[in-house]
Amino acid sequence: MPAWKLRIFVRVVKTRMEAEQITAETALQDYPALTAEEKQKILNSIVD
Repeated sequence: MPAWKLRIFVRVVKTRMEAEQITAETALQDYPALTAEEKQKILNSIVD
């Protein structure tokens, strides 16, 4: 996953988590085109 794509998804997931009061895992379920590896990278970036 390119760095720019990762940054976008991290921002989107964080925004959705705050606005919808959901977990990152729940937000990522709405993106079936992402691979498990990509989802894990996004989750790791949110935790850091």
